[in-house]
Amino acid sequence: MGNVILPKDIEIKINKSSSSPLYIQLYEQLKKYIIEGILAEDCKLPTIRSFAEHLNVNNITIVNAYKLLENSKLIYKKVGSGTFVMPLKAVINLESNLTYSMDEIEFDLDIGADEDIINLSTASPDPNLFPIKDFRRMLDEILERDGGKAFMYHESMGYKPLRESISKYLLEYGINAGASEVHVISGAQQGIDIVSRVLLSNGDCVFVESPTYNGAVAVFKSRGAKIIEIPLMPDGPDMRELEKKLALIRPKFIYVMPNFQNPTGCTYSDRKRKYLLLLCRKYDVMVVEDDYMSDLSYLDVGKMPLKGLDREDRVIYIKSFSKIFMPGLRVGYLIIPESIREKVMGIKHITDIYTSGLMQRVLDLYLRSGIWNKHLEYMKREYSIRYFEAVRAARKFLRGASFTQPYGGLNLWVKLPEKVSSIELFEKCRDKKVVFTPGTVFIKGEVGENHIRISFAAASPAQITEGISIIGSVMEEIKDGAK
Repeated sequence: MGNVILPKDIEIKINKSSSSPLYIQLYEQLKKYIIEGILAEDCKLPTIRSFAEHLNVNNITIVNAYKLLENSKLIYKKVGSGTFVMPLKAVINLESNLTYSMDEIEFDLDIGADEDIINLSTASPDPNLFPIKDFRRMLDEILERDGGKAFMYHESMGYKPLRESISKYLLEYGINAGASEVHVISGAQQGIDIVSRVLLSNGDCVFVESPTYNGAVAVFKSRGAKIIEIPLMPDGPDMRELEKKLALIRPKFIYVMPNFQNPTGCTYSDRKRKYLLLLCRKYDVMVVEDDYMSDLSYLDVGKMPLKGLDREDRVIYIKSFSKIFMPGLRVGYLIIPESIREKVMGIKHITDIYTSGLMQRVLDLYLRSGIWNKHLEYMKREYSIRYFEAVRAARKFLRGASFTQPYGGLNLWVKLPEKVSSIELFEKCRDKKVVFTPGTVFIKGEVGENHIRISFAAASPAQITEGISIIGSVMEEIKDGAK
């Protein structure tokens, strides 16, 4: 047997009775060890002859396996020296630029509760828009109807009537999911955490949009996942870059926000939605869709979730009512593929047993009575006024800056003029009682420095105009000082 030196953690198993070709078996195992870092960068692989003798296979098996690894840019050859593991960082950015040092919510809280501040940072809804009267009436009706039962435990999946109501409601979005596929959760963040616990192990890879919601990135990294970024364009991900990376590495899932993405506000085109699902089928990959804001479409753009196009049960759909209803209620839901349903139910039970039964009953009554649709239309009217005011003010006052109009959601992702740093701009605007979110909260490096997110969720139209005008004037001061 040849003299083969490999790390102790590596064990190559070749099953000669398997229908899978021997070189494919070897390729898949070596690929896994390279991606997980067990075969370190620039590590020398065994020679063809010694490896073939070690595994008791033909030389051509090793040649073909090495050829596949080389085509996948996982190994390289040095003439006269041998075959070595490719530095992955030369191909894939495993040192993510996406930051998770401070979550958006933490950033909002860090700003403080100064009532004089014009807050263009928070994406939480304006408390003045909460449906307090309707909520009180619904609450009284439930307590009158159900009495003490309203405070009893429910099954971990959620209150069955609510799951049935959600199932019917989803038909409006082209999603055909039975009540057994709906799992009620305590907000979208818990949904992301549950999915991560079910699917991720240390060393797994997750593909994400860049930039993206940093709360999700924090969860993925807490599970030991490697974050691989796919650049966003105005109509969705850079599909060439996505396919290039899928050809090199198989992620556990791709995390996306196809409608009015946070923070960029971009919405996927129909072509990219279909192509994304096509690629997921080709490379056998799941998708986690965070439906952050599809309800707030002001010009009926991008309302259809990706899940509505899913015909192969590849999309895990996460939806929260927080941004439209009341954040503190913490009610959302998951649409779960059958393949992981039992595991999700187990993790949910371990996490918090069940989501507030009283709040589930309230939401169920909202949906069944038609008050939810009425409230949704009211919120769209109110926010459309703020949205168009934010767009108008940004075009008028932010000279030299640019943004792609999102047509929905609660944010504008603004690219700053040259020589204007998002951090410097933030600090100077905060001194003038105006706050927004620097791009560095979402992504490090040049992109974060060159962008800011302006949210109009909690500011009045007058505050939006005043706040953006102050941002614009401070921006001019910075530009003048840089001359």
